[in-house]
Amino acid sequence: MKILIGLGVLVIIVTAAIFSLPFLVDLNKYQDQYKPLLEEALNRKVQMQDIRLTIWPRIGARVAGFVVLDDPAFGATPFTSLTSLEIGVKLGPLLSGKVEVEEITLRDPVITVIKNKSGVLNVSTIGRTGVQTPEVPSRAPIPSTDGPLKILALLAVDRVSIAGGKLTYRDLSAAKPTEYVLQDMELLLQSVRLGQTPSLHVATLVQPFNMPVTVDGTFGPLKETADIDAINLRLGLGKTAFTITGKTAGQNATVNMSSPLINTANLPMALPLNKPVDITDLKITAEVKGQEAKLNSLSFQLFDGQVKGQGKLIAGSDAPPFTGTVIIQGLQLGPALDAVAATPVSISGTAGADLALQGRGFSMPDLTKALEGTGHVAVKDGKIEGVNLLQEAVSILNVAGISLDNAKATAFSTIEADLAIKQGNINVQRLLMDSHDFQATGGGIIGFDQTLNLTMNLNLSQDLSQKIASASPVAKLAMKEGRLSLPLIIAGTVQAPSYGLDMKGMTGKVQEQVQKRVEEAVSGLLKGTTRPQDLKQQGQDLLKGLLGR
Repeated sequence: MKILIGLGVLVIIVTAAIFSLPFLVDLNKYQDQYKPLLEEALNRKVQMQDIRLTIWPRIGARVAGFVVLDDPAFGATPFTSLTSLEIGVKLGPLLSGKVEVEEITLRDPVITVIKNKSGVLNVSTIGRTGVQTPEVPSRAPIPSTDGPLKILALLAVDRVSIAGGKLTYRDLSAAKPTEYVLQDMELLLQSVRLGQTPSLHVATLVQPFNMPVTVDGTFGPLKETADIDAINLRLGLGKTAFTITGKTAGQNATVNMSSPLINTANLPMALPLNKPVDITDLKITAEVKGQEAKLNSLSFQLFDGQVKGQGKLIAGSDAPPFTGTVIIQGLQLGPALDAVAATPVSISGTAGADLALQGRGFSMPDLTKALEGTGHVAVKDGKIEGVNLLQEAVSILNVAGISLDNAKATAFSTIEADLAIKQGNINVQRLLMDSHDFQATGGGIIGFDQTLNLTMNLNLSQDLSQKIASASPVAKLAMKEGRLSLPLIIAGTVQAPSYGLDMKGMTGKVQEQVQKRVEEAVSGLLKGTTRPQDLKQQGQDLLKGLLGR
């Protein structure tokens, strides 16, 4: 009994001694030893309010009031501040004299990422001892092989977690500074060790979009460099899911991204659309080499059609230069235009296009100034709803008694045109339109501001030409080889187009016919086949036709 009581007392004393260690051992006096090592590793000044030994739920240390100051080039405010930083170690290895970190927990971190007016990120010098702030924009959030991930890998941490907290991204390089916030952050990294492949879980709410974002997957294996042989992640943006695979090597990376369905209403950015659009079977293959980002392939289904593209962009400026090509096949033009905007005039049909583009920047002023390109578009078996081009053309001749059915539509079998884009204008060249009653050719300009300046020659069918000519002597004079050609001008805007006849072109045709009649009459007089009195009557008939009476 005495032995049992003695053992019990011993256990109580040992337990009491163990639990009193946090109060007896003052770890703050060791700050001068390990804080310089931490500051050198991060290339940042570090502040700690208090450091305590912890026994429960695991042996380790708890740092209260942990603060990592920002690069002085960005200000004196904290880059990161934590309510507490908790580090737990494994008991077994500790008893044998080894320290193995089991878990690191960051509670309520507040992180501020800043891009200054020169486009440089404040994270660009983390872990880069003795390196000055670059004068050109940073290519990536972790541009160094000596960053925090390598430090964690060298520590061989089983588990790294973030509980709560907020990350703010502030962009001061734009004309109008912007700010985005990740709040209610959740992060879990497991198996952060050299040679192993960590698993990752991230969940947060992105403001100002109020959009939940999740990331789950693996990447690795971890090396002493930042190279990652395999990245396998699943990204969730609200209701939209993406699969991301790839790898990195130094400052180079390859990325593959796919998504079965994207509804534009669920995206975090506002798009210039009149209604939500479904994009299906998205596939992207891209690579990054330094500041050059290359889109090797892009494909997706849109409005029952297939869209494919390639491109290249050079980062490092406010208006980055880019080049690209786009091929569209089988797109249903009617629903596509309805989604872009509601206009009085719409075009249906099956559309195809191929475009080659180059420019600088992506804002409308940049695109208006620098976007250039060429291409070809074609629309098959469609209809122009809201206007009858033939009716608009011949209605101007109503003074001569011309009147056609007022159907507000123009059916066509083909519309084709070459395009040249430059200085905010789309130059329409070699426009060809085939319809049942006419064939139209022409060209002109469509502005980025949606203004129209187009000219078209409507070459009417023989039957329709004869019908119009029988009611209008002027139109009869403008006929050539049994067909009537009406020079149509389309002006105004895409939302409110206006139509008119090119009278200069019309009178030119009349003059041509009058000259032909005169030449025939003179030839008849010289040959004796035409009498003067017959010529007088023909002249009177001609004048009556020209004057409309």
